[in-house]
Amino acid sequence: MGKRITIKEIAEKAGVSSGTVDRVLHNRGNVSRRSRIAIEKVLEMTGYAGEDFYSISTKACSLAVLTPTSTYGDYWSAVYQGIDNALQQFRYAGISVEFFSYNQFDVYSCLSAEKLLLKRKPQGVIIGPTFLEEARRFCATLEQSGIPYVFVDSYFDGTHPLATFSTDQISGGKVMGHLLAAGTRSGGRLAVFESRRSGARLSSNSLVRRDGFVEYLRSIGREADLIETCYTSTEPSENEGTLRTILGRHPDLAGIAVLNSRGSSLAEILENLGRTDIRLVSFDLTARNIEYLRRGSLHALLCQHPMRQGFEATSVLVNYLMKDIRPESVYHYLPIDIVLKENLDLYKE
Repeated sequence: MGKRITIKEIAEKAGVSSGTVDRVLHNRGNVSRRSRIAIEKVLEMTGYAGEDFYSISTKACSLAVLTPTSTYGDYWSAVYQGIDNALQQFRYAGISVEFFSYNQFDVYSCLSAEKLLLKRKPQGVIIGPTFLEEARRFCATLEQSGIPYVFVDSYFDGTHPLATFSTDQISGGKVMGHLLAAGTRSGGRLAVFESRRSGARLSSNSLVRRDGFVEYLRSIGREADLIETCYTSTEPSENEGTLRTILGRHPDLAGIAVLNSRGSSLAEILENLGRTDIRLVSFDLTARNIEYLRRGSLHALLCQHPMRQGFEATSVLVNYLMKDIRPESVYHYLPIDIVLKENLDLYKE
C-alpha cells in the first residue's frame, strides 16, 4: 500500500476543497465531473485509490457479458480472462458481473440469451456478436433503455456502442489471401471455408473476412482460383466427405482458408487423408490450433488479441459507469499478428 495521504493533501494536489474530497471518498454526490477526475487522479498516483477509495465507494455497477459459449483454451475463454483481469484492477465493492452465453452456430440460442439478459436490466453490457441482424435489433433495444454497451471481436454499422475493440476483419481476410497466394502458384485452387449455422445465418465476421479474401485474390488476378464452400461445427463427420468431394473435383487444391478459429478441425482431416501439403490458415491461438500448428498441419494462425479486447472493453465500460469517463474514440482496432510454427514459442499476446 502507498504512503497514507491526508484529505487536506489530496485537496491541495487536486486543486479542490477538503469537503469536495470527502464527498468523493464517501460517494455523497454534488461534485463536478472535472473535480472528481482531478481527485481520482491524485488518489491513483498516491496509492490511496487502490486500498481505500475503491473499497469505500458504494456506487453499484451491474455488468452483463453476452458472448458465445466458451471452453478452456478457446478464443472466448481468452476474452473472459481479459475481462477478469480488468475487474481485478477495479476494487469497487459494488461491481457485479453476469455472463450470458449462446451457441455461436445457433441463432435461436443467441436470441434466447439476449432475452434473458434484458430481463436482468444491467447497467452496461459487453457484447461478442455473431449474427448481424439479431445484434442490431438487440443493440437498438439497449439504446432505447439507455444501457451503454461495448463490442468485442466485431462492429456493426447501424449501432452506437460506447466503444468497440476488434481487429479490422476485412484486413484479416486480405492477410489470409496474401498468405495462401504467396505460397502457391497461379492456377492452384484456393478454398475458403465458411461455417454453416442454423437459422440460415452466417457469422458477420466470416462475411467480412470472405470479402477481404476475395478482394485480395481479385487484386492479383487470381479470383478464378477461388473455391467457396461451407463446413459444419455441429456435425464434424460431414466435413471429411465435403473435403473429399472438393479434392476429387479439384486435385490442384493448394490452399484452404478457414474464416474462424476452427482450422484444427480441417487440419485433422487433412492429416488423416495424407494431404498436409495443402497450406491451411485459420484464426486464433486456440489450444487445438496450436497443436496442429506445431505439427505442421496448419501453416499459419492470425491472432486477434482476445485477452486484450476483453480487458480494454471492461475498463472502458467500468470507467464510464463509475466515473463518467467517456472514451476519446469509439473505434479501437488491434493489430493482426501472424503466428507460424517458427515463432510460436516466442509469441506472447
